[in-house]
Amino acid sequence: VNFYPTVAELKNKFVYQLLIAASQVLMPLITYPYITRVLGPANLGKVNYVDFLAQIFMIVAAFGIPFYGVREIAMTRNNTLKRGILVKELILLQTIIAIIAAALFVLVTFKSWNDRPLLYLLGVCNILISSFSYEWYIQGMEHFKFAAIRTVFVRLLMLVCFFMLVNNSTDYEVYYGIFSFGMLIIAFMNATKLARENSFDGTGISLKKHLAPLWHLFLTSSAISLYVNFDTIILQHLTHDELAVGYYTTALKMVKIFLAIIIALSTVLIARMSFLAGEGKENEIKEKLEKFLQFILVAGLPVCCGLYLLAPEIILLIAGESFLSAIPLMQALSFLPFIIALSNMFCFQVLVPFRQERKFLFAAITGCVISISLNYLLIPSLSAQGAAYASIATEIAITVITGMMAYKIIQWRLDKIALVKTIFATLLFIPIVLLSRKLFTSYYIVLAVALTVFAILYFIVQHLIFRNVVIQQVKQYIQNLLKS
Repeated sequence: VNFYPTVAELKNKFVYQLLIAASQVLMPLITYPYITRVLGPANLGKVNYVDFLAQIFMIVAAFGIPFYGVREIAMTRNNTLKRGILVKELILLQTIIAIIAAALFVLVTFKSWNDRPLLYLLGVCNILISSFSYEWYIQGMEHFKFAAIRTVFVRLLMLVCFFMLVNNSTDYEVYYGIFSFGMLIIAFMNATKLARENSFDGTGISLKKHLAPLWHLFLTSSAISLYVNFDTIILQHLTHDELAVGYYTTALKMVKIFLAIIIALSTVLIARMSFLAGEGKENEIKEKLEKFLQFILVAGLPVCCGLYLLAPEIILLIAGESFLSAIPLMQALSFLPFIIALSNMFCFQVLVPFRQERKFLFAAITGCVISISLNYLLIPSLSAQGAAYASIATEIAITVITGMMAYKIIQWRLDKIALVKTIFATLLFIPIVLLSRKLFTSYYIVLAVALTVFAILYFIVQHLIFRNVVIQQVKQYIQNLLKS
């Protein structure tokens, strides 16, 4: 296995991840206008509540293995014997903990099963399926082409199922079941590939050595899960308003859709960063971090600005008039993709590869405390809007904390002039949106015109006037890709 890939090889892996990200963005954009209108905010709120609750127990079932597994597989994948032993050990640990997590979910939610038994049963299934998806192996081995083909195939299949099987407001359980079906297919394909590439004899198993690092990552993952998912659970608990939950979770999901492109690059880099950290190649890590930071600024700021300015048009297009109350929620949450992308970079490109699990844990626990405190403080008076404010405040705090920690390890440089130019170019979005609304009454046309004009103008300003390095590299790469 070549641990020193060319720039072209890394870019090809990014293309595969970009394909996954594109499918992740396009599927909800295609299905949500249909699903939200068929199910309505109340039934969608029921599904999202159970799903958010199940995701908490998925974190418990994972026990930190998704983070740990990627790093360890990346470091041992050229040694077939060590890798085989590692895979066996992680599968055994995963099996034990997944069963415990599923049992805990049943105990915690048992009183609610009478109301919606099938939803909660699907929640249990999702916990178990996610535990045996072995995505950590696919990422650690950098099987990005396999992951891209697999993911696009499954999402296309799910897309067909949504339109064929979800036909009225009572089909919300079918809607949730389609997600379970998609997860099951991916898990089966991953398990098949893992089994073909590894030997599973009964020797050399030792679980104890993994427990200490996994424990730190598990606590970190649990704390992350609390502050990511507990806002929805607290909102339901304090308000008992399924409409509010439906509005909030819809706005949150639509905003987080646009994280996919940035996370695509992050997924490609995490295995590479782990290897470079193990080799002590800090200069290479610093170079990649600086490029990644520039990418986040150039891609993230205009996306978030667009989410804020065009929230009314996006909600009307994707969710419909019954979700108009989600507009201020989406605006409050609009800068989450940029903030989360930064904290993701600090955590998974610096702290995890350099084995700084305790610092990562401290940041996650701090975020958990801030999130729960603010949610209990703000939701009683502001309902879903309070949950949105708590979410954005929590993510800002975590980004600041992890950024300071990461900078002590790798002192990257931020190009302040490029930042100012990017902000200036992004602010051009404001007059474009205002003028589009003056000229057109249809939200379809406003959205299409504003996005098209801004995209062209942003590219011209950044590329031809400011000579932004990221834009130039993206343009060059696309040209090379089309030629090849």
